[in-house]
Amino acid sequence: MKIVAMANGGFALPTLRALRASRHEIVAVIAMPIRAKRQDKKAGIPPIRAAAADFLADVPLFDPEDVNSPEGVALVKSFDADLIFICDYGKILSPEVIDATRLGGVNLHGSLLPKYRGAAPINRAIEAGERELGVSVIFIEPKVDAGPIVAVDSYFPTLDETAVEIETRLSEIGAPLVLDAIDRIESGKIKPLSQNDLQATKAPKLRKEEGRIDWSLPSATLVDKYRAFQPWPRVYSDWAKAAAPDAPPVRLVLGPFATSETQTICDSPDVPTDAAPGTVVAVSKTAFWVKTGDGALAVLGVQPAGKKQLASETFLRGYPLKVGDSLR
Repeated sequence: MKIVAMANGGFALPTLRALRASRHEIVAVIAMPIRAKRQDKKAGIPPIRAAAADFLADVPLFDPEDVNSPEGVALVKSFDADLIFICDYGKILSPEVIDATRLGGVNLHGSLLPKYRGAAPINRAIEAGERELGVSVIFIEPKVDAGPIVAVDSYFPTLDETAVEIETRLSEIGAPLVLDAIDRIESGKIKPLSQNDLQATKAPKLRKEEGRIDWSLPSATLVDKYRAFQPWPRVYSDWAKAAAPDAPPVRLVLGPFATSETQTICDSPDVPTDAAPGTVVAVSKTAFWVKTGDGALAVLGVQPAGKKQLASETFLRGYPLKVGDSLR
């Protein structure tokens, strides 16, 4: 089939590679236009544009200002394509765009729909403590991630995997799922399942201020938040020294925490039960423990404001963090 690919981020790349190696043809790639705010060194080149200079180099790339405009609809129609594949594009398609191909379009989404509809499904699922994570292939509708489900697949990540590793794994799981769905759509052997809107949950974009840690929460919840908020906005606290209560606190980006499949709560031998959440309750050569809502959590990595990421062992050699200090 002739396919128009709409993408911007890296989540789509394994599927696009698989489509290139299949009998199907990607006739065009449509990306979001480069915005002025992205033209800085930190933003980098959007992954789809890097791919356009690599394994998609012979496929024409377009970046209409508004794909839903009359000009955008005409552009999609001009490809005389059978299907749209959209993933990590960043815009809801209008009915006119969806109808501009013979069979409409399919979307690869990073959650087990109808849960976690929106811009940050993987991060929000991890943050919520989900242990089974997955992807869904759905038919496109002019509503956020609400189309009928064509296929799903999932896996159980370890507690040492952050959103970075999980996103990569889910993108790889999604590639053969999309190809199989396209083959079944082409053959007519497809029975999509309507989503139950009553079971839907939202997955809004992450906000920087959400990274502040609430130490009154259970340790496992804080570990999940650390995993979910990688690589941005990460999790942080302000370090206040007990010996210098009037000194301005120091911002610390924290993590990783000590995690394993069997033990996310790392109990220090002498955790005082009456310590307030956020209190540093023990310090060793390699880590320090902070009181949480249900125990204490070992901090294995620290990035002081304006500095590089350090192992806690290195941090503790250069910074006078003591028992009784607080993180808040």
